[in-house]
Amino acid sequence: MRIGLVSPYAWTVPGGVNSHVMSLVRHLERSGNDVFVIAPAGDLRRSQTVIPTNFISAGRPMPVPANGSVAYVNGSFFMLGKMSRILEPLKLDVVHVHEPNIPAVGAAATMMAKAPVVGTFHAAGAVSAFYERWRPLAERIMASITLNIVVSETARQTVISHFPGDYRVIPNGIEIERYVAARAGQKVPGRVLFIGRPEPRKGLPALLEAFQGLRRRLPNASLVLAGPTPEELQAFADRGRRSPDRELTGITALGRVSHEAKIKEMSEAQVLCAPSNGGESFGIILVEAMAAGLPVVASDIPGYRAVLAEGAAGLLTPPDSPAALEGALFTILQSPELRADLTASGMERAERYSWDRLVGQVVEAYEDAIVMGPRVVRERPVPALAQAIHFARIWSRALTRPRERETRPEVQS
Repeated sequence: MRIGLVSPYAWTVPGGVNSHVMSLVRHLERSGNDVFVIAPAGDLRRSQTVIPTNFISAGRPMPVPANGSVAYVNGSFFMLGKMSRILEPLKLDVVHVHEPNIPAVGAAATMMAKAPVVGTFHAAGAVSAFYERWRPLAERIMASITLNIVVSETARQTVISHFPGDYRVIPNGIEIERYVAARAGQKVPGRVLFIGRPEPRKGLPALLEAFQGLRRRLPNASLVLAGPTPEELQAFADRGRRSPDRELTGITALGRVSHEAKIKEMSEAQVLCAPSNGGESFGIILVEAMAAGLPVVASDIPGYRAVLAEGAAGLLTPPDSPAALEGALFTILQSPELRADLTASGMERAERYSWDRLVGQVVEAYEDAIVMGPRVVRERPVPALAQAIHFARIWSRALTRPRERETRPEVQS
């Protein structure tokens, strides 16, 4: 098959959706498919991100605030014409668009594709305001999708409340073999690992406060942060509810790390902590940790609860509760038997999310979409200038709405 994979997020900025797409590319190409990746991109020459062989840039991205995060997307008003010029010569059999409702790359690819479109929805959380503001565009996009996929039941509940229909649940996957080496690592007693972006919704303030209490109970405890820089760590500490000590004793902030460095940190830690407050539809970092043989302590939110089998494969704590987080970390660090049990159940659980198993489900969705054929939405063509003015008006109204009503979907989990 000739397959087009479309991401609305900047390929040069690491994120969960793009990691998902890159792993899918590798497995589809191993089966002999021709795969083309279309996404916004910054300067590819300076990027440390792996660039697919058949990568097509959909313009330069810009930062947009979204659900306590920042998404790098291309918001060009003229993306429909650009996307048509990208897709036409590729002669694709199927176009797989991730987050098709996000303007402008995902939305344009969905509406301009001549081949059947498979849409995958990753978002979780209350997105009522987002869908209300973009409702006419969203309806047009949804009508263009041949077959819908969601990455979790949480994501399905999010989209189905606005657009009822059939959605196949195909979870995010990982390449298990990339994490096996971490299982034989030399563990550092008392080592806690956090992997994530330095954003409030990732729960870092609660973790910093919990760690201060943990250090008083376990003086040898240490915390490694992969993602936040030392400057970002200090900023979070200064905003804490109990102002941790200025030296942040026992904490190391590594900043953004490579995949190899992440595996090394997983091999040395005794537990991974994922204290997110919400907005997570899945939690791929939990699966990676389980595949690496690393026990997990995570917030008890729907996306994480599903991945950890309701707590059978990891410890769950109430979100934004430093005391509960401290207690769970202390318990797991003090109990070799508990760590061994969670390691065994986690590695078994991680096998469910192996791309070797999941890629067949994705290919089956492609084949079904091809049989069903493209969804043709007949509308009168809109001149480019009128289109740009229309989107500018919508964007202007969205920006002038009261900020307290702003609720947008989770991006790049």
